[in-house]
Amino acid sequence: MNHLKRTLEPLKVIKLEKPYFIIWLVFTVLAGQIGIVTNIILRGNFRDFSIVESVLQDSLNGSFYTYSIALFASTLGLLFINIIEKNPTNFKTFKVYLLIITIFSLFFAGVYYSVGTLKTISEIKSQITDICIDWPQLLFLILSIIFAIYTFSITRLDLNYEKFKHLDDNYAEKDDKDVENLDDKVADLKVDKKGNKL
Repeated sequence: MNHLKRTLEPLKVIKLEKPYFIIWLVFTVLAGQIGIVTNIILRGNFRDFSIVESVLQDSLNGSFYTYSIALFASTLGLLFINIIEKNPTNFKTFKVYLLIITIFSLFFAGVYYSVGTLKTISEIKSQITDICIDWPQLLFLILSIIFAIYTFSITRLDLNYEKFKHLDDNYAEKDDKDVENLDDKVADLKVDKKGNKL
C-alpha cells in the first residue's frame, strides 16, 4: 500500500497548481476532442445521427486511437524535454518508469489502430447497426488521458520541490550534500577527542 501511496502522491500537485492544471486540461485533453465533438454536432444536425451512433462512427474510423496516440506522443515529448532540461534530473525514477510505460502504450496503441482500421467500408457499414464498444480503443483513450495527467503532475513537481523533495530519488545530489555537510563539520573540528590540535 505504501508503494501505491507514493506512486499517487505526485497527483497532489494538481491542487497546488489548479489554475495551470485547468488550462492544461482544457487545451490538451478537451480541445484534442474538438473533431469528435464537431462530428457529433454535424452528424446530428445533417444526418440525423444520435450521439451514440456518431461516437460509434468515430470509433470505427479509429478517431480515439488517433487521439490516444497523439496524447501519448506529446506526453513522451514533455517527459524527454523535462529530463534533458533538468541536470541533474529530479524525480528520475517516476519519470523513467512513466517513459517506459508510455512508450509501450504508444506502441500497442499504434498496433491496435493499424489492425482496427484494416476493415473494409462494407464491414464498417454493417457494424454501425450493431452498437458495441471497442474495448481496446476505449482502454487506450483512458490510459492516454491518465498518463497525460500523471505526466503533468510529475513535470510540475520540480516547481514544488520543497513540498515533494521526499519523493526525489536523485541520490548523487543527496550524496554531494552529505559530503558537503561532512566537510563543513570537519572544517569546524579543530581538536580530536583526546584534545590534540588538528
